[in-house]
Amino acid sequence: MKDGDDKTFEVQGRWKEEVVYWEGSRGYLFDAGWGASPLVLYVPSEEEWDSVTADWMIGRRAEIVARLVEHSGHIVREGPYSGPAGRTLSR
Repeated sequence: MKDGDDKTFEVQGRWKEEVVYWEGSRGYLFDAGWGASPLVLYVPSEEEWDSVTADWMIGRRAEIVARLVEHSGHIVREGPYSGPAGRTLSR
């Protein structure tokens, strides 16, 4: 998908409780609640975003969360995140 900034990205549902946000070959794994109606996707709070997401996501919370809201099919809510370890992906 492309947005107004003409950046290519993808929002991918993966397994039952995972949603991956991709930009090119870089991805970040978000937690999601499965078996709930509506489906829920959890994102780090604004205060913790820059310290727990990947370097390429720093300062871009509003942009990325807006994409998740529009393209994930989930209700997006804030939830706790412990850090980027194991959350960054590549393909």
